[in-house]
Amino acid sequence: MSESPAARACWCGHPTLERYSDDYGVCRACGTLVSRAAQVEGLYSQKYWTERQTEHHGLPGIRDRARLDLPERCTHWLRRLLELRLPPARVLEVGCAHGGYLALLGWAGFDAVGTELSPWVSRFAHETFGVNVLTGHVENQEFKEGSFDVIVLNDVIEHLPSPVKTLGHCARLLSRDGFFAIQTPEYVEHLSHDDLVARNDLFLKHMDNNNEEHLYLFSRRAAGVFFSGLGFPNLDFSTPVYTYDMSFAASRAPIKRTDSASVEAAL
Repeated sequence: MSESPAARACWCGHPTLERYSDDYGVCRACGTLVSRAAQVEGLYSQKYWTERQTEHHGLPGIRDRARLDLPERCTHWLRRLLELRLPPARVLEVGCAHGGYLALLGWAGFDAVGTELSPWVSRFAHETFGVNVLTGHVENQEFKEGSFDVIVLNDVIEHLPSPVKTLGHCARLLSRDGFFAIQTPEYVEHLSHDDLVARNDLFLKHMDNNNEEHLYLFSRRAAGVFFSGLGFPNLDFSTPVYTYDMSFAASRAPIKRTDSASVEAAL
């Protein structure tokens, strides 16, 4: 049953949402889950990294996350990026967290810079990996248009209160043949919330106790609509690290794949 407009509208502008769960509505126009939670100011401060991740989500602390991510997620992301673009290239990682992937990009030969909202985590990344991390919203950084060949957002777009505004700004920072590299939880449209509960689906971890953080959960259809609206209609999906995520590159024109021998040589 359709409901009246929620406190948070869908990013696509559709005025009404249907109920999906206690915490989320669903936009049938584009295929996005929309959190009912109010935005929490200052959520991504030092406490987010030192307390909320461990106490609220039961995840390892940031130092352990850095150690675990480097041989798993970070190397997976690097191999995927090399399939699409070899160094030298200019890369911006929005929301670089502990800085491990940013460091790996630099070691591989990319000219990489990151952004983070928290001054504390920016310092942590710099002190731990020696990477260049700027503090604050990406829209407030002094980057010139066309400055980057790749903009990476891993586990970021679901957190953005204004994803069209933020990624619209990022789109202007990309070179003519530049592209986005995205990882985000995947909402599978044909599955209801009851279906997820019945199968104890891992996607529930992105909904339960996460609705204050995960404001928009995209389906593949929603991702296509979203990036087409930005002028990046070509989505190249790849196998994510975890099955509940989706991983893809979004580009203006189809990207020519790097041959496997060149990827191995770069690694």
